[in-house]
This record gives sequence, structure tokens and C-alpha cells, in this order.
Amino acid sequence: MEISKKLAKDIIRAEAEAISLGYPVNGAWINKIEHLSELCQGQARTHIAFIGTEMLAKAVNRDVDLYAIKPTHSAGNPRAYSARSLCHSVLVPLAADIGFNIGVTGREPLNNQPYFRMTHLGDGTPVHPMSAPAFHYMMGLVDELQQMESENEAKDALRAFIAVRQRYQPRYRASSALVTVKPETLAPVIRQFVQQDSESGRRAQAVVAGLMDTVAGIDRVESGGIHDPSRNSPGDVCIRDATQLGVWEKAFEVRDKPVSMSDVQIFGQKCVDMGVREAAVVMVSDRQAQLDEAHLEQWASHFGIGLTLFYGWHSIVDQVLFWSGTPKPEAAILAVELIYNRLIAIETSETGVAMWQGLTTRKF
Repeated sequence: MEISKKLAKDIIRAEAEAISLGYPVNGAWINKIEHLSELCQGQARTHIAFIGTEMLAKAVNRDVDLYAIKPTHSAGNPRAYSARSLCHSVLVPLAADIGFNIGVTGREPLNNQPYFRMTHLGDGTPVHPMSAPAFHYMMGLVDELQQMESENEAKDALRAFIAVRQRYQPRYRASSALVTVKPETLAPVIRQFVQQDSESGRRAQAVVAGLMDTVAGIDRVESGGIHDPSRNSPGDVCIRDATQLGVWEKAFEVRDKPVSMSDVQIFGQKCVDMGVREAAVVMVSDRQAQLDEAHLEQWASHFGIGLTLFYGWHSIVDQVLFWSGTPKPEAAILAVELIYNRLIAIETSETGVAMWQGLTTRKF
């Protein structure tokens, strides 16, 4: 079944406008989406994008089979539809445009597990134990959607979905302030910021991505989502080759917990497998032990790759400020601004972003 993407977009915009105009929102569905949202905090957030896609499909055509989400695996079922295509082409861009959170920020939410491996919904594909409660609750909502006899019922559910998830959309305050960080204070400020709350590694990863932006430019640096199983890059932060399309020049693994020798080797092996010749591990835990660098360098040399270990923030910050194309004072200011952008991109909490602003700027 071909789900009209134009109609789907029109429906989302109409329901979002109805919310803004104060039209009523179905209270029962508000409660259901709120409960699912609570269950999906952490590793289960892909289920948010999926239920939104299912609601949208049903709102477009009441006859859709919400379990037959991959037409290539549903031969002979004229009611099957491509959930992945509808999510990618309609839900993702409209969520960004209108401003409601669908749980994940990637362009292909349904490339994540368990949906990536499914042939159809309910085929027994294993679900991570931590996300099982959310998945099973969501399945109950899909069952309810499937039983609906009209598109209008599904639109009611979709309106509630948008209304609830608008409240989950981060709203960051624009900063009109003067950066106060100097080259010698940047590393201590970063350390304080990350130690206050790692946010499951988000803060450290955003900082390293911003630092690499300072050196290599934002067009060459890629930083995926935290625990993103669909990520196809070798490290948490990667730099693309400036001259060869599709080639990674450097890859960084960012850890705010102690790193072992085997952790470094596993990451290095991944870089080898993906053709990356320069690998670096940024280790910022205060409990980090000194590793046998001579042994690791010998190991890396055997595979023909370069391996660099950064202990704490001072070492990597000093390198970034030195190799930046601008004088150190200007580079420090630029780094603060680029880190701020990365904090937002990786969905750091509003509290975290505000703290970064407070540590690095002062009002005029």
C-alpha cells in the first residue's frame, strides 16, 4: 500500500495547527503517550518514533496493516506499507520543522533495533531487556490503532502524540553574552562541566566534537548519537578526509569512565576494519590508570595504524588550540561556541546547555 506522503504531511501540519489554536486533545491518548514516553527514557526511545509512524499511517488510510511494516516481506498483502520510508520522509522532517520530539535525532530512526531486523511487527525479533516494557506497552497501542475504523480516530491519537512530544522538545535560550574563557582556563572549565553530570557520555562527546570542529571545520567532523546502533562511523567523533570522499581520516573514542588496554585494542581493531589509519582515545575519568603505551604503540604498529591516547582534558585541549588555524585566544572562544552547538545537536539537557553558558560567558 502506498501511503501518500503529501497527505501525511498535510495531516501532521493540520493536527499541529489544531493544537496551537487550542482545539481539544484526546485525554486518554495524552495519558497513553505520556506513559510510553516515561517508559522510553534511556535506550528505548526509538519506540516513540515508531508509534508516531504507525499513527500517521492509520491517519492517512484506515485500511493499512500496521503489522506489515515491510512490503518486501509481505508479498500478497496489499495493505502492507513501508514504515521506514514514511518515518524518514515525513515524520522526521516535520518533527524538526514543527518542533516535536520523536525520541531519536537520526535521519533513519527505524534503522535502529529491533525494527531494522524485523520482517513484520510481532515476528519475535529479540528486544533489549531494558526496552522490553516500553516495547510491549507500545504493542498494545498498535493493537488499539489497528482496531480503529476511521482515519479521524487515528488523527485524534496523532494529535495527542504531537501535543505530548512537543513538551519533550528541548528549548534552548539564545545567548547574548561575552565569552570569558581563555586558553589556560578552557580545559579546567570543560573538566568541571563534564564532571558535574556526564549525561551518559553526551557532554564529553559533544566537547570533543566541538574541539575537532575548531581544528578541522564543522563540515568534516561527524558525531553520532549516544548508543546509536545505526551509526556507521568508526568512533564517537570522526574526521573525514579533506580530499577523498567517503574516507575517514581520524577517529576518536571518548570515555568518561576508566579505559582498559582491551578497550583501546577493541576500538583500534574497529578502526582497522573500517580503514581508519589514525585512532585516538580520549580518557577523561579521574580514576583512569596509566596504560602501557609502549605495548599499545607496538600493537598498533603491527596493524599499520597510528594510536594516540589523551589523558584528561588538558592534553587534547592544548593540541587543539595549537593546531587551530587561529591564535590561541581566538581559538578558545571559537571552541566554546562550537561546543555549545554540539551540545544542542547531541540533545544535551537544557540544564547542561545553560551550565555551559554560565561557565564560559558573562552578560554584557
